[in-house]
Amino acid sequence: MNRLWLFALVSLLASCGGGGGSSNTIAAAPTPAASTPSPVWTLQRSAPGDVDIAQGDVDAILDHVFGDQAVQAAVLVKLGYIIGERYATNYTGADLGTSWSVAKSFYSAAIGVAIDEGWITSLDQKASDLLSEWQGTNKEDITIRNMLEMRAGLPENVGVFFETDQTAYALSQGLVNTPGTTFLYSNVNSQLFELLLLRATGLSAHVYLTEKILNPIGIDMNQVGLWFDSTGVNPMTYCCIDMRAEDFARFGLLYARGGSWDGVQVISQTFVNESLTPQSGFYGLQWWVLNQNFFGTAAPVTVSAALGLNGQKIYVWPAEDVVLVVLTIYDHFQNQGYVLSATNWPDTCTARNTCPGSTGPAVPPFDEFQLINLLANLR
Repeated sequence: MNRLWLFALVSLLASCGGGGGSSNTIAAAPTPAASTPSPVWTLQRSAPGDVDIAQGDVDAILDHVFGDQAVQAAVLVKLGYIIGERYATNYTGADLGTSWSVAKSFYSAAIGVAIDEGWITSLDQKASDLLSEWQGTNKEDITIRNMLEMRAGLPENVGVFFETDQTAYALSQGLVNTPGTTFLYSNVNSQLFELLLLRATGLSAHVYLTEKILNPIGIDMNQVGLWFDSTGVNPMTYCCIDMRAEDFARFGLLYARGGSWDGVQVISQTFVNESLTPQSGFYGLQWWVLNQNFFGTAAPVTVSAALGLNGQKIYVWPAEDVVLVVLTIYDHFQNQGYVLSATNWPDTCTARNTCPGSTGPAVPPFDEFQLINLLANLR
């Protein structure tokens, strides 16, 4: 596979698709309860009626999502119950999907915990306190907040994906904007979370994420792949976590519930609230806010989302305790490992028919604004 092939994979944030297609729908559990159950943390299956949601509203959401024929999995959660799930033909809930840039929201959470634990003093600490290479340069005053808000002034630079040492490459990039002034979505910006976490905590970003976020919310690490750049040493923190759809939903539920998990405050509620609040029109702290600024027209409700290339989605609606995960068909096996190379990478472009050399039209994404209107029926 040549570099041109790989380059097409890292265009930022493709939209999702919509419509119909062949899929396996998991039958809802029977026997509605007499009253709405209390919220749970177990993600047990339940009929929509058990949580006062109409089956037709759930079906409409899943039908709309699976109109995108590149979708592998969709899992809908209300009050901690899985009330709807559907998988593409030949896929089940046991199959892993990949995150692409959804991972940014995970590593942002790890930064939040590092602040909670005092390894990082605050959002307004200078990043150069940890990134000493920036001291005495025009990057010296960039703050942790600037980086989480994508306002550090660093370039978009999708080329980081092709670098052997992605962290060194990201660290060396010059400014294209004055720090703190301009929103610019940047992969090199978020790759530097790797070095911030390592130098602040003494642990690699993967280890810290696992110990502080994934383990506490009950994710089986035997069913997780955390990608490294081609050095095999540097965690990739702007992309690339492989998990089951249900486990992505666990992370969404953590944010829907203010950073709390079954009585334990995993991340401070203040950090979670800031993450899901637009700091730059439609972007929080490595989370998108699907508001009027995002769509260009008023949405019926405000939902926040972690979004990734080719249609990876975690939608979070805290006001209604709703989470929806959507993953694109993924071509990778765990025994291939998780060190990036020209022959080992997160392939979702095959399903989307957007790889270099693909013939025919790309598989279109579902209409995201229409999806938000369908989710609004879950109130």
